[in-house]
Amino acid sequence: MSKSNATQRIGQLKLDLLKEKETVVTFDGEDVTGNSGVLLLAQAEKMTGLLSGAEKRLQDHRTASLIKHNQFEMIAQRVHQIAVGLPAADDSDKAKGDAAIKVGSGRHPLLGEDLSSQPTQSRFEGGRSYKELYRLSEWLVDYYIQCHPKPPRHLVLDFDGSAMETFGIQLQAFYRSGPYKKFMYFPLFVFDEAGWLLVAALRPGDDGEVKLALPVLKRLVGRLRKAWPAVRITVRADGAFTDAALYRWLDENGVDYVLGLKHNNVLLSRSWQFREAAKKCFKRKHTQPKFTGSKGKQRKLKKLKAVRSIADRKERREAHEEMNSRRVRVFGDFQYGAKTWDRERRIVCRCDFDDSGLNVRYVVTSFKNHTASQVYEIYCRRAKIELWIKNLKETRCARLSCAQFKSNMFRLLLHALAYLLIHQVRCVLPKHFQSMSIEKFRRLFLNVAAHVHEGPHTAVFRLSASYSEAHTFRPASKRLGAQSLIAA
Repeated sequence: MSKSNATQRIGQLKLDLLKEKETVVTFDGEDVTGNSGVLLLAQAEKMTGLLSGAEKRLQDHRTASLIKHNQFEMIAQRVHQIAVGLPAADDSDKAKGDAAIKVGSGRHPLLGEDLSSQPTQSRFEGGRSYKELYRLSEWLVDYYIQCHPKPPRHLVLDFDGSAMETFGIQLQAFYRSGPYKKFMYFPLFVFDEAGWLLVAALRPGDDGEVKLALPVLKRLVGRLRKAWPAVRITVRADGAFTDAALYRWLDENGVDYVLGLKHNNVLLSRSWQFREAAKKCFKRKHTQPKFTGSKGKQRKLKKLKAVRSIADRKERREAHEEMNSRRVRVFGDFQYGAKTWDRERRIVCRCDFDDSGLNVRYVVTSFKNHTASQVYEIYCRRAKIELWIKNLKETRCARLSCAQFKSNMFRLLLHALAYLLIHQVRCVLPKHFQSMSIEKFRRLFLNVAAHVHEGPHTAVFRLSASYSEAHTFRPASKRLGAQSLIAA
């Protein structure tokens, strides 16, 4: 057995837990790792070159003769730490000797030197320039193109922002009122329909949704069309992206769009006939609504309480379905042009009428040959981006605690790399695993204990025979380039 570099000698412990036997704790066991699933991520990196490509976008300003940890090792170490749930720089002090993370960074698991510690990681994080960060952001798009050798016919890009609360005095972390009411950053994310992350751009906390969206869109579309000239691109976003300049650029550059639109009085007047039609249809079908008026909300909550208090599961479900079945939906469309717009555009209006009254949603679109209901169905699919952002936040990317803005931007990009690496592995798993959350993926496939043995020619990670996902882990590894060996 090859011993690790650890030289600590800790005395045994005797615990008074069992009446019949002594309970003894010793600290001289064999070498183990609790993160053997990092080997899956490392194999995905070997096949796709995500982290090595990211490393090429960064400059190394250090004196070559004094370097102990190259940039690839530091990026790989940090990304793998993020993946296994150790995202902070000071977690490096705990993880630098982990056998699986060392192998994922290109070092021998036991005989190799430890990886970088917190001070080295912090200097690496704080030494990045905005030019490097821009090149790293470009790599996310180039990597997406590289991983799709067959050009898609149609590409749907979902734009959205997300609040990330801050607790210190970080640069550009501002207070934002409205629904947020906290000091925060407000990054912009762009995903495709399959959950692939293309853009993770950090913005100051007081920036609106639409700010930075147009510059990002211009560069993103330009890069995608350079690689795939014939691709048809559709942009989806909610009503916070209402902007005349954005609409104009999309129309002038042949990019389709399905975007939410904020309410105003003109839209209310134009949609009057559709709202009235929904109201009349509801009264004809279900008589009067039950939860309107000054005390309508109280009556609704009382009814919900009564339904959810039904003991029988089947009856409770039927009562809930019956309560929600009292709904009428009417679609309509019309042409509308605000004063700041350069032309009129098609507006789709969705009017829902239920026991709580009327609910109206507007969508502005470039689609001419789709019905109003088809356009709205396409728009509703953008709800998946909320799930993708939630998954990204499960890498704990909201912990942007660096003092400098560019350091936090680099940290967010590291989390984006970790998300993409995990997403790459999820894509080779069976279909029912591909939609799992990153937290569940971490529990099932990353935080897996293994006994580690390193000999002169092999490094062996021995997982438990009772590991529940062994029959999934093995074929996933083979799809990522691993080879089968004859069992001993």
